[in-house]
Amino acid sequence: MKKEIIALIVLVLVFSASLLNIHFLTRLTGEITTLIEEVNEFIREEDWVSARSRAEKASEKWEKSHPYTHMVLRQTELESVTNILDNLIKEIYAEESGAAKGMARAAIARMRSVASIERITFGNIF
Repeated sequence: MKKEIIALIVLVLVFSASLLNIHFLTRLTGEITTLIEEVNEFIREEDWVSARSRAEKASEKWEKSHPYTHMVLRQTELESVTNILDNLIKEIYAEESGAAKGMARAAIARMRSVASIERITFGNIF
């Protein structure tokens, strides 16, 4: 009976850690997505200084999360988000409205993708 209780406790701990991870990543990607949506608005208004500031803030937030995200996400996802954010900043510096808008949309899609990968779904369990 003691083994079963220990196994149940371990199972509950693993499940709790998974929920905590999902919560953290959802919050992180949500905050970055909000910043990128603001970037997109500034691009539409051609306010390049504000767009640059918000994009750099989004990139900085992503970079600060690396100690944790390197442990829980695949390397390809990490590189993909980093590359898209870097390209977004590059297009903003170039003040290329069309390309910057496209990069902003791609960055938003990538952030949503990262959040959705970690969610618990029926398909993930079975």
